[in-house]
Parts: sequence; structure tokens; C-alpha cells
Amino acid sequence: MYDQYLHAYEKLSLSTAGIIMGLVLLVLHGWALAKPEATKAALNSVSTNEKAARTLLTIDFVWLFLLLLDTEWNPLCMNLFDFNRTRGYLLILCPIVWFVLYSRGKDMLFPRALGFFLLLLAIVPLTAAFLKDPITRLLIPCWCYPVLTVAMFWVGKPYLFRDWMSKYTACPRLYTISNAIGAVWGAAILICAVCFW
Repeated sequence: MYDQYLHAYEKLSLSTAGIIMGLVLLVLHGWALAKPEATKAALNSVSTNEKAARTLLTIDFVWLFLLLLDTEWNPLCMNLFDFNRTRGYLLILCPIVWFVLYSRGKDMLFPRALGFFLLLLAIVPLTAAFLKDPITRLLIPCWCYPVLTVAMFWVGKPYLFRDWMSKYTACPRLYTISNAIGAVWGAAILICAVCFW
């Protein structure tokens, strides 16, 4: 009975969230370690890639629209509590902002879209891990909160993405160590999700 009042994110089990997050981290960082040159080239060029930026921006705003859309068939609709009265205005504003950014915001649009995407994405495993046992669940927020911090910088100051990626890819040691840590962290989350959560 109580489940009908839960948001879709709250219905996601810690184990499922951990398996998905662990696999994503393993695949992304494993690929970066296996194909360093291709990955570095992509990281250095993606900040000015209009097609990738517009695609990611569209995904962001469809996701946001579903979070705002209050219908019976939409499990993603979120409770805005004191701001529920503004839901209608936000639903109207959402496609307008998307259109303006899609058609006019071409300069450094990808870092903004990526930052916004990471903000939307991180809340999913964080909600699944919220106040759950065992203590190893902290592997999720300890990864997500730094990502959220970086994402906010990319939304507000997108040129930082270009600058950071340039320095990051120019330092082989930093690149290798950070991706190795990411792969190990993903493996740790995956093992905990399968064995303990």
C-alpha cells in the first residue's frame, strides 16, 4: 500500500542500482584504459560537438519534463511539495528553454548538457542508497557527490570542461591512475551489490 506513494527512484533496490552503477563505471573506465588515444581524442573534441550537445540536451529536457508531468501513467513524476503550484508554469517553460538552448546556445553547449545530465542521473543511485544497510552503501554517495560538484561547475562555467579535459588528457599518469581508480571503484560497487546488498 505504501509503495504507491513512492517515487520510481525510491522503488529501485540498492542491489539493482549498485549493479547498474558498478557496470557503468567498469565499462567506461575499462574502455578508457583499453583505448586511451581514442578516449583522449573524444574528450578533447566533444566540448564543441554540436550534434552530441543537442542530443544530450534533448535527453535532459525530456527527462526533466517527465519529472514535472503529473499523470497516472508517468512513474517519474516527482512531488514538488511547496512548489506544486508552479508545476504548470514549469511544464510550459521547459520546452521553451530547450528550444532557445537548442537553437541559440551553440557555444560550449555540451559541457552544460553533460553537467545537467549528471545532476539528473546521480539522484537515482543516491535515492536507492539513502539510509540503507549495510554501511558499504556509502560507496555510492562517495562517488556521486564529487561528480555532482564537478557537474555544477560544468553547468555554470562550461569552459572549465574544455580546460580540465585538455590538462587531464595531457597527463598520462593522472589519466591512468584516475581511470584505474574508477574501474576498481566500479568493481567494488558491483561486488557489494551482488554479494551484500
